[in-house]
Amino acid sequence: MAPESLEETSIIPEDISGEATPDPPGHSSPARKVRTPSPEYDPKAGENRLRPAGDIINRLNWDPAFERTEYVIGFVDRFEGQLEVGMDSWKKETTDEEFIPQHRVLYIRHLSGEVVWDRRRRIDKIFLSGNSAFAELAFLA
Repeated sequence: MAPESLEETSIIPEDISGEATPDPPGHSSPARKVRTPSPEYDPKAGENRLRPAGDIINRLNWDPAFERTEYVIGFVDRFEGQLEVGMDSWKKETTDEEFIPQHRVLYIRHLSGEVVWDRRRRIDKIFLSGNSAFAELAFLA
């Protein structure tokens, strides 16, 4: 099997805006959908993506500014409904019998009762993503 030559490969160059530039005359290449990176915050769309529960759990575990023992995770159990477990009891190993997937996390709250992350209400007070970013901007205005 012979290696491809450079003439056989087709690369569509992109300009700074992320749009594909047209091929030179007489050159045909397969159509390709141009993907532009989606920013976390898009002011035109008026939305700010909510950080996933895994990011919040990792931050609470590893950032010395937070004490992990002071946080509780609320999640949905397939058989028992909505439950809570302390951050110290959270099992993140998939081989563990008590493993709970992160997509089942509904909220994370401080022992004082303050909710620091909520999937349904799109609240994130750890990274200020989701609706929390807009609340923070309104507070500063």
